[in-house]
Amino acid sequence: MIKEIFVEEAIKMLKGDENVILLDVRTQQEYYTEHVKGSKWIPLDQVPYRLRELDKKKAIFACFCRTGNRSFKACEFLRENGFEELYNVKGGIEAWKQTGYETVKNSMEEYQGSFASINSV
Repeated sequence: MIKEIFVEEAIKMLKGDENVILLDVRTQQEYYTEHVKGSKWIPLDQVPYRLRELDKKKAIFACFCRTGNRSFKACEFLRENGFEELYNVKGGIEAWKQTGYETVKNSMEEYQGSFASINSV
């Protein structure tokens, strides 16, 4: 079963249990532009290929995206693959910001510059 939780509940879970993983399933551009410090980033389209990175026996997953739709799909996929402790953060990073919790921000120039440095190698 996937439980829907508010940002405040996710924060309490993160502070109260070291086995809680905040899983960000947004795109690379979305993540690089702004993300929650300490979150694990796996874009939704990569989740099926990166399941080995996630410990289904130990961890509790609080999934989020921009507003909560993609993260719910990620939770459904994880549930179908044997994960049990799944929470979808209602409102995603938008709700996170509205609640006043901090995010790490990078400028679009920094994001584009990261690709320029890769291409110049």
